[in-house]
Amino acid sequence: MSIKTVILSLPNDVERRRFCESEIARFGLCHKFSDAIAGDQISNAELRKFYDADMNRIKFKRPLSRNEVACTLGHRQIWQEIVKSQDYVSLVLEDDAAFVQDPRSFLEELLECGKCFEDVMIKLDGISRNNGQVIKSVADQNLILSDRLPPRTTGYIIGRRAAKRLLALNAPIARPIDIDLKFYWEHNVPILTLGQKMITEREDFNSTIDHCRSKTKPGSSMARFVRNLMYQTKYTYGRLSHPLNPDMIEGLGPLMQAGNRVRNRA
Repeated sequence: MSIKTVILSLPNDVERRRFCESEIARFGLCHKFSDAIAGDQISNAELRKFYDADMNRIKFKRPLSRNEVACTLGHRQIWQEIVKSQDYVSLVLEDDAAFVQDPRSFLEELLECGKCFEDVMIKLDGISRNNGQVIKSVADQNLILSDRLPPRTTGYIIGRRAAKRLLALNAPIARPIDIDLKFYWEHNVPILTLGQKMITEREDFNSTIDHCRSKTKPGSSMARFVRNLMYQTKYTYGRLSHPLNPDMIEGLGPLMQAGNRVRNRA
């Protein structure tokens, strides 16, 4: 049995879809595409419906681009499909994802106890640079709980109940999706990282989101400084006010059975 893989991709981006298919075929994974939404196709009325500019000024350091709003909508669309599915866990990829190591042994072992991972997300596209706690080992990978998550949503495993919990927030978009995930005290979904990165962004594909981000920065350097200072202060306060205790986190229980001792990351 192969893990269900869902790839977020614009329907008319033939080159990226061909790359995804060849990348997935290398490891014999079954997949389907989820049609992404182009930012420039979001009307002003739709933008006002999904994006809260006032809340953005409170929660984040700069306005969001239409592509960033569209990216969040695309991932939420996938989460809705996962909630309706019969699969305990699914693999979600963006169309610029490339594997830097063979994922098969990791995915196969994870699927053997898929129900144990139904409440968590596992980021495959980055590692936590600070010390974390090793919750469990899967194949040759450590699953690490850390209060500082790496950016991006290039590739991740998500459980069905974790997707449902993220969707239940149902809040207007105010931050990029990868930044929203860092605020774990708001969504209460345990998010784990790997000891070694499994997925990276393909370098020869230009990120449409990165290109647009520079255009949304506040005009003056003072405005940028103030908004960034406010954002960093709120984030740091939230993180320090909500220390991560694995024994107290709902959803980690199945992963922390007897004989699976939580330990500090080396």
